[in-house]
Amino acid sequence: MRLSYIFASCCTLLSVCTLAEQPDTRAHQHGVARLELFQLATDLQISFYATASDILGFEHQPETQAELDAVKKAKTLLAEPDKLFSIAGADCHLKHHQSNLAELQQHAEAEHKDSHYHDHKHTGHSDIESSYQFSCTSVTEPVTVRVNLFSLFPDLQQIQSSWITQKGQSAATLTPADHQLSLN
Repeated sequence: MRLSYIFASCCTLLSVCTLAEQPDTRAHQHGVARLELFQLATDLQISFYATASDILGFEHQPETQAELDAVKKAKTLLAEPDKLFSIAGADCHLKHHQSNLAELQQHAEAEHKDSHYHDHKHTGHSDIESSYQFSCTSVTEPVTVRVNLFSLFPDLQQIQSSWITQKGQSAATLTPADHQLSLN
């Protein structure tokens, strides 16, 4: 537990853990997402991982205008943490957001413009990753996080969540009916 806490503290305070640097060790399971939270003093980091199918409705590179629009809509939603998470017990403000959807959108739009060269299909599994770093003031106990992802992405059936705080670590499975975490 102590090593996990030190790792989480380093990631939160130094922001050295970026999405591109983390190895992909997660299982690719449709309908099931992951949410990781690290809280240290006034810093809160939330990382979200889901299949592209659960977020976009498809896993290949966007090939049609409707698919490009789905990527744009998801990118916009994932950039609005106030819609994704309701944090009670602290006044938290977003310091940094990162998502791999911007990369997917740029690649897809470039290919879409060169559509006469685009006669091949992209296959494989794609995952969406998004992280949020908050600075919080007026922290009281308990700090709770209501996760609103189910209403925004209806293909999600459950979210495996885990969190580390100064008081310890825990985990829970969130569902559309039970989607709130208490971090204390």
